[in-house]
Amino acid sequence: MTLPFLVSHFPMTHYWLQTQGWDRFPGLVHGFSSRLPDRSLSLSRLGVDRLTLRTVRQVHGDEIIVVDRSSWTAQPEADGMITADTDVLLGIVSADCVPVLIVAPQHGLVASLHAGWRGTLKGISVRAVEKLKTNWNVPPTSLWVALGPAIGGCCYEVGAEVGEAMAQRWNLGDSVAWQPRGEKGLLDLRTVNLAQLIAVGVLRNRIQLVGPCTFCDSERFASYRREGSAASRQLSVIGWRDEA
Repeated sequence: MTLPFLVSHFPMTHYWLQTQGWDRFPGLVHGFSSRLPDRSLSLSRLGVDRLTLRTVRQVHGDEIIVVDRSSWTAQPEADGMITADTDVLLGIVSADCVPVLIVAPQHGLVASLHAGWRGTLKGISVRAVEKLKTNWNVPPTSLWVALGPAIGGCCYEVGAEVGEAMAQRWNLGDSVAWQPRGEKGLLDLRTVNLAQLIAVGVLRNRIQLVGPCTFCDSERFASYRREGSAASRQLSVIGWRDEA
């Protein structure tokens, strides 16, 4: 179920979705864009164009890097980023895959993840939680997570080999996350990531599903499955604004 979300008041051709209640965290900047007309316009409309946007070359894996503003010299291959730096936005582009934003407010950390079916199968959300715990001693119960607009289980048809591998590795059982239909079936990546996060200790009431199915909502969101290689992208960002 998609929980309530806040919509920034921009023209319907382009806007941002924001997670309910995250305005309680001083200095936090975040958002899930609708289909991008262009990335610079997108950031300007969020009101954070002076912040430095960092993106990675997404390769559908589970590599997560730590972003240090002073040492960034290239755009590495990865599908996740973590930072404690201020005035840096961690950006993920997507057009059906799940953009995952994570906040550890008591530790001053944020993370952004790109979770397609390959990254989800590998457990990129689990890896992020474990990395935060191991490297910064962040307990999973202190995290807040938002899973942004992505293709839903209503529309995401995949081969049975993908769905069964997902179900077996992550013990989905009778979950609606995987609904087999002979040689194919319907897979809900957000529901799988939700189950993974809960399994590693993130509290269910601190996880929100934000926005609709990108395949269904053709007016506002790009979908690679619907549009193919010509599809545009959404941008999801998170970071801290220096309020000093």
